Amino acid sequence: MVTVTEPWLMPRSAIATRAARRALDILLIALIAFVFAMLAVSRILPLVTGGTTFVVGGASMEPTIPLGSIVHAAPVRPEELRVGDVVSLRTGPEHAIFTHRIVRLATFPDGLFIETKGDGNPTVDPSLVPAVDVLGRVAFSAPYVGFGLALLSTMQGILFLVSLASVLLAATWLLEAVEEEQRRPIHRHAQTARSTRTGDLTPDRRSLA
Repeated sequence: MVTVTEPWLMPRSAIATRAARRALDILLIALIAFVFAMLAVSRILPLVTGGTTFVVGGASMEPTIPLGSIVHAAPVRPEELRVGDVVSLRTGPEHAIFTHRIVRLATFPDGLFIETKGDGNPTVDPSLVPAVDVLGRVAFSAPYVGFGLALLSTMQGILFLVSLASVLLAATWLLEAVEEEQRRPIHRHAQTARSTRTGDLTPDRRSLA
């Protein structure tokens, strides 16, 4: 089979089909990369660092950490905490997890306590929190990536991504078949043109006799 490399020989429909197929290829690769990145952040990274990855569900740390971000909190000992650290902690009767900045350290007879504040809040949090409630100091955050992680944490989200990948794959196969059909007339034309040029260059043996 002759591979046509001259784009000017291809009709516009064939060029459009090739462009659409390449766009779908890029989308499929991006989707696979996204899934692997989410798995790395949520599963592999905690195993390596011993920390925990959280999805930020509020706007109290904006603009530093927007709603929908992910934060990875690495383990930290209470005596290593400093004013200015952004930490994730679990507190309250419902054991709610939130991520705020330390604005004050206070030592009491029953241990070290911290006062926290969200960067987007006008006032500090209403109560001091024992330092032992800190789950970790935020090592890094990624804005809006948490929406994707939240999607992968539900069965509906997983089914949606699997369905999307299946549709992209099926569409890619279909466009490949269409592209192959569009190539065939061009291949025949190229072979005919090559045969014609070869015939023109072949000397007439009768004239040499």
